[in-house]
Amino acid sequence: MLLDFEPENNFSKQLGIFGLPYTYENAQLILIPVPWDVTSSYRDGSSLAPLAIKNASYQLDLFDLNWGNAWEKGIFMKALDEEISDVNAIERRKAKNIIDFFENEGNELPERLRKIQAEVNEACDMMNVFVFNQVKNVFNDGKIPALIGGEHSISLAAIRFFTHEYSQFAVLQIDAHADLRKAYMGFIYSHASVMRNVVENSPMLKLVQVGVRDFCEEEYYFIQENHQNITTFFMRNLRFEQMKGKTWDKQVDDIINELPEHVYISFDIDGLDASFCPHTGTPVPGGLTFDEVSYLFTKLVKAGKKIVGFDLVESGVDEENEYDQIISSRLLYQLSLATLVSQS
Repeated sequence: MLLDFEPENNFSKQLGIFGLPYTYENAQLILIPVPWDVTSSYRDGSSLAPLAIKNASYQLDLFDLNWGNAWEKGIFMKALDEEISDVNAIERRKAKNIIDFFENEGNELPERLRKIQAEVNEACDMMNVFVFNQVKNVFNDGKIPALIGGEHSISLAAIRFFTHEYSQFAVLQIDAHADLRKAYMGFIYSHASVMRNVVENSPMLKLVQVGVRDFCEEEYYFIQENHQNITTFFMRNLRFEQMKGKTWDKQVDDIINELPEHVYISFDIDGLDASFCPHTGTPVPGGLTFDEVSYLFTKLVKAGKKIVGFDLVESGVDEENEYDQIISSRLLYQLSLATLVSQS
């Protein structure tokens, strides 16, 4: 514990995220904000989430029944990259023109919009390079990298980095959506295509999806055709099993049994029931509860799995009541502590 820091008084915004007095140099877990929502296909605003989550984080208590004082290992959030924010604002306006055309006019883009679409794809590729380098630098400094989004497309570059570091490696995706569409709306790096890009570019990687309940027919058959690499725990099936008497404890065992030692958690906030995240980009009812997720993290760590990194994406911003960012900050804290304990 750092001298002169009182954990019960972690409300000062002069300190770092969660009111912790850590720096990049003495923290073990480094949170990387990525303010990016260029390809959001319904509601945007997740680019504002990293700072909103940070501002809400000062209102939680540090001691945790699951993880004790694991925060003492150090958590630090890097400053927002202004260049990424500026590019996001420009490219989001371009992307909205394309989305509006598909929604209201037709399926064949005119030449003017095709050029804009190419510019958006190029900007998304630049964002991927930024994320990859950020994760790489943190990892090479002997620290644990984690992302705060932003839309789900930001996860791709982080996962690509870890596929180079671990031979036995899996992504645990908690999400309402399969995110297995092919270049959704012509955006190569769409938030709705992130796991399709992961699977097609990393054929040896294992993808385990939990909570999926909104997907198209193409995605469903893509899962069936790639069953050796993709295991999906559909939300409907989980609830139906519970109605027949199977406990969440047993279902969590089933999930964990699909995972190797090294795990990257990609957590789309809409994996939770929409009552927990009403301002997320594409809310879907009927998801996981906060306690179910917390229990999953606990058993994952007890099973000896090593969380090498994670992302929390698609958080909305509730400007009136701050509800979404309050929930997201607490979920981020649980992810952070579970990750730190898993690497102890």
